[in-house]
Amino acid sequence: MTDWRHKLAYMRTPWTVAIACLLVLAGCRNNHAPLVPSLFLPTMAQRGDTIRGWVSSYDRDNDSLYFLVDWGDGAETAWVGPAASADDYRVFHAYSDTGTFGVVAKAKDATRESGWSDTSFVQVGEFGPFVPHRPAGPDAVTVGDSVTFITAAGHPLLRKVSIQFDWGDTLGEWGEFIAANQFYYVRYAFARAGTMLVRARARDALEHISDWSKPKTVVVEAKLEARIPNSD
Repeated sequence: MTDWRHKLAYMRTPWTVAIACLLVLAGCRNNHAPLVPSLFLPTMAQRGDTIRGWVSSYDRDNDSLYFLVDWGDGAETAWVGPAASADDYRVFHAYSDTGTFGVVAKAKDATRESGWSDTSFVQVGEFGPFVPHRPAGPDAVTVGDSVTFITAAGHPLLRKVSIQFDWGDTLGEWGEFIAANQFYYVRYAFARAGTMLVRARARDALEHISDWSKPKTVVVEAKLEARIPNSD
């Protein structure tokens, strides 16, 4: 009886060890944590606007990844995803306050998390157009002659801008919205003689208005009237 049990145990031992080893290998797979993510955001944003950015990380095990972004303003955040390893995942946020906010992110797979990313800073404010360039145009004109003046205005967020001229003798209408930094051409005929200071200012769609530009000095001369010679 003892010999039978000993033989049975001997026959089962190799199989038992092999199965145990397989179970140990399957249950003890070395799952690696994702790498600290990279975070790409704009450096400036308008208060209330929704900004968009991208976050990505790499996972050695090619696991699907989830991301947690701390936007630095105390807003509640949650894990978002999934994304494939090394793929960019788009994230969105809107700031209700102005200021400079530090943003960080981290990644996780099914079981492990990365550390926090380096801090990216976003400056949030009420950004309007830059002051336009000093208008360019002729130095001297004649009353009633239509001449062209040129200027351009930028915007820190590259928003479209509208430009208005102060002609020195009257205030012009706002122009149509054009791309930031695009040259704006307008023709004008002065109605009276004198030295005019021509200026320009810009606005965006949110009614942020810039200061006036430096003036362009224009000498407007009276139109000479032709005299009819006296026949006497």
